[in-house]
Amino acid sequence: MASRLVALALLALPAAAQETPVTVELVLALDSSASVDANEFALQIEGLARAFADPDVQRAVENLRPLGAAVAVMQWGAPGETRVVLPFTHLETARDSKAFGFRIGLARRWMWASATSIATAIADGTAMIEGNGFDGFRKIIDVSGDGEDNGGADLEAARQAARAKGIIVNGLPIMADSPGLDRYYQTYVIIGLDSFIEPARDFDDYVRAIREKLLKELRPIAS
Repeated sequence: MASRLVALALLALPAAAQETPVTVELVLALDSSASVDANEFALQIEGLARAFADPDVQRAVENLRPLGAAVAVMQWGAPGETRVVLPFTHLETARDSKAFGFRIGLARRWMWASATSIATAIADGTAMIEGNGFDGFRKIIDVSGDGEDNGGADLEAARQAARAKGIIVNGLPIMADSPGLDRYYQTYVIIGLDSFIEPARDFDDYVRAIREKLLKELRPIAS
């Protein structure tokens, strides 16, 4: 009788939350440090919004079926100043991609951070992926920025912690004021299997670069 009561009690417990499988979990991390002026930040937002409205990107999302992608957008700057702009959203169709792009286009800037802490972008992006309710075949943090890390946090520790959890860090260095930023991102920012950079010459070129980057990141499992 006692064992039967225990069994009934166990059945009454809520089932453990199941993570939704997806092809890609992707955090799009936008630079909100003081070196990024209002027009430059607007170009980051416009670039993302246009990318998800792009027919090729929408086809890439469609090609991720049956699992799709989970995508989030966050702003980063100094340690402790990360802000989630759009939480993880499950994209399965071209319509989903278009709607996500529309929501990005409405995003506002939440901060003018005094420091450029790439370490914070990676560490907080890792935390977002760890607790988002999705389980991706690939897990990616996509860091956009216009300068080297100067936030004081340990960038190498953040990179290694991400890699230990199976997370890839890709980079989009915006070289408007730092012509060698691509080499810095290649050496000190990106990490993980098949990680890469997609440099932008300046903020105007960001629109092209983020589209190209998404087309590489939003690819089927077998590719």
